[in-house]
Amino acid sequence: MSRGRGRASASAVELGRTALGVWHLGCSLRGRDQALLHGVLGVRQLVQAALVARAATGNAHTLSAAVDAVHGATMVPLVLDPRRRGFALQQVVIATALTVAEVAVVGRGARGDRRR
Repeated sequence: MSRGRGRASASAVELGRTALGVWHLGCSLRGRDQALLHGVLGVRQLVQAALVARAATGNAHTLSAAVDAVHGATMVPLVLDPRRRGFALQQVVIATALTVAEVAVVGRGARGDRRR
């Protein structure tokens, strides 16, 4: 993978994360079910997107993937609550997709890159 393509992939992930943050905030402002959770997640997604885009390093994307994986794992117990089940399942899917996307951006990392 070329460096330019890697940066484009990273930018696409963070652009998607920014859109997701805006969507969450919109859900919160419209008073949708789980409005408080949507608001918190919206702010977190926007801050995370800004920090990762600013750092623009493999380590930042790896840490971002870990944050998304932890978020997905914390949603699993909420699936047991009928009131939060739909929200929790949605978040597990989103967190999984973002984790995979961030890992894909990092790829094999420095150890896999034999070109110097």
